[in-house]
Parts: sequence; structure tokens; C-alpha cells
Amino acid sequence: MKNRFMITVSDIHGIKQYTLHQFIKVFIVWIIAAVAVVIAVGSLVLFSLNNKVDELNNLTKNLQHVKKELQTKSNKLETEIHEKEEKLASMNEHLTEIEKMIGLEPDIESAFSQRAKNTRKKVIERIKEKSVTVAQLTVLNHSIPNGSPVKYRRITDRYGYRIHPILKKRQFHVGIDLSAKFGTPIYAPADGVVEYAQYKGTYGNFLLLSHPFGFKTAYGHLSKFAVHEGDYVSKGDLIGYVGTTGRSTGPHLHYEVRYLNKWLDPEKFLRWSSSTYLRVMTQESQVNWVALMHQIEKNMQLYTVSNVENIKP
Repeated sequence: MKNRFMITVSDIHGIKQYTLHQFIKVFIVWIIAAVAVVIAVGSLVLFSLNNKVDELNNLTKNLQHVKKELQTKSNKLETEIHEKEEKLASMNEHLTEIEKMIGLEPDIESAFSQRAKNTRKKVIERIKEKSVTVAQLTVLNHSIPNGSPVKYRRITDRYGYRIHPILKKRQFHVGIDLSAKFGTPIYAPADGVVEYAQYKGTYGNFLLLSHPFGFKTAYGHLSKFAVHEGDYVSKGDLIGYVGTTGRSTGPHLHYEVRYLNKWLDPEKFLRWSSSTYLRVMTQESQVNWVALMHQIEKNMQLYTVSNVENIKP
């Protein structure tokens, strides 16, 4: 009986005994062991798979984050490219106008830089051809906005694209900001007439002067006005005082120079003087200086003829 073993089963009907061969016993033990091994291996595999799934989930989240960042950068680049395209189109349009004004045939197939270089060269040649008399220069100095309208400490923001100090967004700044003490007097940079003198949104107290030959100057954030709409002013007349009204971070003058509804860089006109005017003219190619000088010469001739006719014999 060594190779056999007995199984006893007890129930309500009594006790029954079964005698099995030892081989079956070994076979059952091996089956149980095999099942245990399968369960153990399966558990390890499942644990490993769960870790892999977690890794894949984390990787998916990271990829989604990277994708979101790339999309944000892509949108930003698209916006910047669009702004650059708009600016280039605007510059192209202005350059074409200038080329036509000075007698050049616009060549849109050529590189923009080469066209600008040719235009600048032509403008310089045309200006130098016109000898400016003292009388004409006097008219220029009183008609064209020049010099600083205020005694300022420094230029805090220049003309062109910038990060707005309050909105924290990239915007085009159409003027320059001149830092000055609160209440510093502001003077007219040329003869003109007061076109606007009222509170105007983010500008605060806003002043607009209209000057001869299509020029205008604008002044923002004033503390108060020294003139009224419709007043005529001469170069050097008091027109207002520095303040911080409207959207402003502190006392300063926002100053703009406009020509035929286009904004120009006011900093160039701050440097205007009797010895530097020719350099400013060559730098600011948006103004048809040749035609302007011709008109001044024509007006002066008419003025001279009128005075001669009024002289009594």
C-alpha cells in the first residue's frame, strides 16, 4: 500500500473512502504547482504591463503638452509673420508712392532694400539740386515741426514696435514718450492752428496742431491746455503742460508727428536745426521734400510779386 493513498469523504449518507495510486497524487501536486507558477508569472506580467501602460499614459500627456506648446508657438509665429507681411505691404505701398513722386518707375520685381536705396539716392540728389536760401530755410523752420516741444529728461519709449508698459502686449507705438516733470510747459514746434483740444480716451487730455504743407503734431496725457480749438499759434507759443491723464504710468509727453495721415518718427524732427535739416530730409523719405521746396519757392515768388505791385510810385 506504499504506492497508494486513501481519500476519506464524509457526508450525511456516511463515510466513504477512496484509494488512489501514488502517481495520481504526484500528478495533482504538479498541477497545483503549475497553476501556482502560472498565477505568479501572470501577476508579474500584469504588473509589468500596468507599469508600461502608466509610462505610455505619462508619455501621451507629455506629448500633448509638447503639442500644445508647439501650437502656441506656431500661432505666435503666424501672428508675427502676418504683422511683418502687413508692415512690408505698407512699406511697399509707401515706397511706391515715393518712387512715383520723385519720378522713379516702381520695380516691384526688385528687392525692397535695393528699391529703398535707389529712392534714397534719388531724393538726396533732388534735394541737393535745390539750393535753399535763408528765407526759404526760415519758412521751413516755422512750417515744419522741428526741435523738442518740451524740456525732457529722456526718451522712455521710441517710435515703432514695443511691449506696451501697461497692456504687456506687442504694439506699434506711433509716437515717442518724453519723460518730464508734471506741469512742464509744452511749446508749439511750428506755426499752426489748434485742431483738437479735448479729453480723448487713452490719450487723456489730447491736443492736435495742424501745420502747413500737410504736417500735424499730436500731444497726449497733458495735465491742462493753454490753448483752445481754433486758436492760431506760432512756433514757440505755449500750448499746454505735461501730465499723466489717460492711460499713463507717470508724467510724460506722448508726442507724434504726422504727414498726410501717416505717422513719422518724431525723433528725426527733434534733431532738426539750421545745420542738420538736410540730413533729416534725406532720412525721412515719406515726405516729398522736392515738391514741398518747390511750393515754398512758388509762394515766396507770389509774395514778392504782390509786395512789388503794392508799392506806390
